[in-house]
Amino acid sequence: MTIPIHNLEDHDFGKHSKTERNPRARLRLLILYQYSIGKATNDIAKDLCIHPETARRTLKRYYERGLESLYDRHRRGRHSKLAEADTAAFKAMIVSEQEKRAGGRLTGKDIQQLAKEHYNAHYTVNGIYELLKRIDMSWISARSQHPKADPQAQDAFKKLYSTG
Repeated sequence: MTIPIHNLEDHDFGKHSKTERNPRARLRLLILYQYSIGKATNDIAKDLCIHPETARRTLKRYYERGLESLYDRHRRGRHSKLAEADTAAFKAMIVSEQEKRAGGRLTGKDIQQLAKEHYNAHYTVNGIYELLKRIDMSWISARSQHPKADPQAQDAFKKLYSTG
């Protein structure tokens, strides 16, 4: 049996579970909440529709690592083609390139080309959009204004053809 380093009384797991966005961490918080109110492992498993070993393992990991145990550790797998150290510079480059444009938006193809030229990171267009999501860049924007647009002509058109 593992000697507990962390206590179940240290945190309000029920309260934290209501605001947790990560589904796995939320389930683990609920398991720990059930343990903190004195429920048995088999009752927790039935209530949460999980295997009893999952509940036991969650409790054991909490005792060993505390709240850190709620979140999955980094797993093996393919590393990003863009180095972690280059992420901030890449984000800044995208923003500056967009600001340089007189009209229109950078497209996935444009960003793909930037990644290829400056960081030797070869992504598909789909991969670029996944990368943007991963580095917290939203690519939803309002309709841009055409560089040759004439606001006065547009206002005159609206006044001429408006109903009312």
